[in-house]
Amino acid sequence: MGLFSKTPKPNPTITVEGMEITFQREHEWWEFTYRGTEFCSFEPALKLPTKSELDAILDSLEALKPEMRSRLQKELREWGDAKLDDGETYSVDVQDYAAERTFTVSWSGGASWADLGVDFMIKDGAIIDESWGD
Repeated sequence: MGLFSKTPKPNPTITVEGMEITFQREHEWWEFTYRGTEFCSFEPALKLPTKSELDAILDSLEALKPEMRSRLQKELREWGDAKLDDGETYSVDVQDYAAERTFTVSWSGGASWADLGVDFMIKDGAIIDESWGD
């Protein structure tokens, strides 16, 4: 740290019903973990779903996970050496949940995936859109 450097400010954090919610200043997004799943929102104002809504989101996610994994496996085969169960993670974006009752599950980070990722948009317990990109 230089002579005139300031110590970086910590990211703002609030706690609601035992959930620690952090605003990531550098990338301007909210994040929190609920029942072991990472959630995020890229809107300046976080519209936090209730715990029962978060439970419903996680129930839908668990029910759809086999279908998502099947789609991931199929598409990754076309990317050469990319494979499933290679360290990938997923997070749930809830920025549109309050207004549209949709949420997006973003998968990325597999060691063989490079910067490839996929978003599954979910509404009413069904995948309504799938978007691949790098």
